[in-house]
Amino acid sequence: MDNSNQTPNPELKPETSGKTAMGMVELGSIIKRYLADIDKLKEQMKEYKAMYDDAFTNDATYQQNNEKVKELTKAKNAVKQTIVKQPAVETTIVKIKDLKGQIKDAQEALSGYLQEYYRVSGTNMLEDDQGEILQIVPVFKIVRKPK
Repeated sequence: MDNSNQTPNPELKPETSGKTAMGMVELGSIIKRYLADIDKLKEQMKEYKAMYDDAFTNDATYQQNNEKVKELTKAKNAVKQTIVKQPAVETTIVKIKDLKGQIKDAQEALSGYLQEYYRVSGTNMLEDDQGEILQIVPVFKIVRKPK
């Protein structure tokens, strides 16, 4: 297993006792069991979602009203496209995209600084300028590795 892309959890310290290998096996087993349980629940949810969707598909009144909504949505989108093409609105869209990029970059930098702050200080608490105590929280999730 390649560990080069893993980010260490600042709140979890590796065990140094002989229990580490057994603990890892148990943790791996628990994780795999939860993954299997989640997959089963997702399958059940798909089945119930299909039954729910079928209830709407088979209702004539709902279908008629849905067609009316589609027509109105087309008209709304046509007006929206006209508005979006106005020079002032185009400029605003560019500014919004630029600000989103700046926010994303700042959040990524902040994440790195928070990780370093935790490493240096040994605490996951930080006080902001208003005196509010903030907690540094690591976020973990599991994703399938691209093939």
